[in-house]
Amino acid sequence: MNILSNAIDALEQQSKSNSQQAGFTPSICIRTQVVSGDRVAIHIIDNGSGIPPHVRARLFEPFFTTKPIGSGTGLGLAISYQIVVEKHGGQLKCFSEVGQGTEFVIKIPITPFPPCRITK
Repeated sequence: MNILSNAIDALEQQSKSNSQQAGFTPSICIRTQVVSGDRVAIHIIDNGSGIPPHVRARLFEPFFTTKPIGSGTGLGLAISYQIVVEKHGGQLKCFSEVGQGTEFVIKIPITPFPPCRITK
């Protein structure tokens, strides 16, 4: 949810700053796939303005934010990284170029759910 929320914020900000740009339609694409038979990948892709390299390098640092004071804590992506990588043994990567949008890829192991048991 943190990644989606950040994508929405970025697209809203771009829409406000590019209100004169005709034809820009903000969009987010979410795609899932099974990779290697034992992992699932979730791709979250937006067509925003992209993230500069110096910001990308710090995205998953606790308390790092590019949002104005009072708008963000800088914990969302750090917590997301901790959940995906440390708790689930997965990967969380960001691919972005300025002017080309951003793609986050989450890869996590597929683990079967235990059977449901309903007791009365």
